[in-house]
Amino acid sequence: MLDIRPEVLYQMYVVEDKSIRACANKLYCQPSTVRRHLVLYQIPIQRKNRGRIKVEERLKEELSMDDVDLKEHLIHLRFFQMLSFSQLGKVFNCSASSAQMVYKRYGIETKRPYNRKLTEDYLYDLYVKQGKTILACADILACSHTLIRYYLLKYKIPLRTAGAQRIETHIKSRLGMTDQQVQKYLTELSQKHRLDDLVEKLEYSKGSIRLMYKRLGIKRSWR
Repeated sequence: MLDIRPEVLYQMYVVEDKSIRACANKLYCQPSTVRRHLVLYQIPIQRKNRGRIKVEERLKEELSMDDVDLKEHLIHLRFFQMLSFSQLGKVFNCSASSAQMVYKRYGIETKRPYNRKLTEDYLYDLYVKQGKTILACADILACSHTLIRYYLLKYKIPLRTAGAQRIETHIKSRLGMTDQQVQKYLTELSQKHRLDDLVEKLEYSKGSIRLMYKRLGIKRSWR
């Protein structure tokens, strides 16, 4: 039987304000074992509120990110590094279910029955043969662009060059503009339209549009 001294448990749980799961990780045992010893030593079990809000607030503080940056980071971990929720829980120092709830709150798909619609042949036809953008594919299939990107990677369909650089190159070639003219054109667009309008007009994601404006040095406070 694991010998957990009361003073050690008190120091970790009460003084250092660690959660039961964090104590268990430190002591190399199960959370149920820590809880049993708390009851045995008559240490009051507190509601630490380590749920989804606490996790994301802690992550934003630790990584010095706002909501937009954290969402991009979450997408990268899930859909580019292909981490499972069990692995994400270890990265976030929380349970797998808490990690999953963070993704749900940010509107990032976790478990949805898209497999029947997002078949490899259909996605290949839309993205490769028809030349649709990831955002356009997402509109057709009524899901997010992050999920489309996830399935493209899953089916090993080569991604086209994308992102902020591709947007401005596309605008230059389509409208026959110089770099200075493109910058002026985009500045005027940002003054007349909201970010949601630009997503519809340019057919790119909010993240890609933000990156483009940031790279070009066009200051804009998106709301």
